[in-house]
Amino acid sequence: MGSPLSPIITEIYITDLEEKALQTSPVTLICWFRKVDGSFVIALLNHLNAQHPRMQFTMESESKNKLPFLDVRIQKDHQNKTSSRPVSTKPTHTDQYLRHSSNHPPQVKRGIISILARRAKNISSTPQLLEAELNHLRTVFTSYNNYPVKLANQTINSTLNTSDKPPRQQTTSFVISLPYIGTTSHKIRRLLKHEANIDVVREARQFSTSSMPQVNYQAHANKIQLVLCTT
Repeated sequence: MGSPLSPIITEIYITDLEEKALQTSPVTLICWFRKVDGSFVIALLNHLNAQHPRMQFTMESESKNKLPFLDVRIQKDHQNKTSSRPVSTKPTHTDQYLRHSSNHPPQVKRGIISILARRAKNISSTPQLLEAELNHLRTVFTSYNNYPVKLANQTINSTLNTSDKPPRQQTTSFVISLPYIGTTSHKIRRLLKHEANIDVVREARQFSTSSMPQVNYQAHANKIQLVLCTT
């Protein structure tokens, strides 16, 4: 799967295979949902496996009226004849994410919280399930990954209350990518923006404390000289 063409070729092949399986199915299927190579199907397993000898499906059946599919856990309530959809994780999931003390840009850390909060909002089928998952995320980030409580709450709230915003417009003539090295990166970005109208996209990069580069810079009327030196 190292080639960028792999997802496209996979999608073309699986689409062709499932179309043939649906057209030749001996029974009318109740449902068929697929995301890449994961399918939620009420169908005949043997019929699917008969489509190609080297393309064999495996099946996971429901247990205690619950069935996971991707990030969703479908739960049946026979008494009320309803179903619910909380967020699902694998049994091996440890709730370990990027620690707040790691040397990554702040927007990367906020982005992790935001994407998990957005996932909870999109998947949870009831307000009660959503609130339970959000409380779990608050505990995960503050207790297990040492994020400040204020940061976790603000990011979750802003994610849930976002309105449609236009994409950010580029305001500078040039955009460059530089390694992220903590406060030094912020100084370089402000200097480049102010003196040369250049914006900086920061990339995560790990440095040990003993080898953290120091920056010396001189700003002139029409140029900036940056010197990164390690001690």
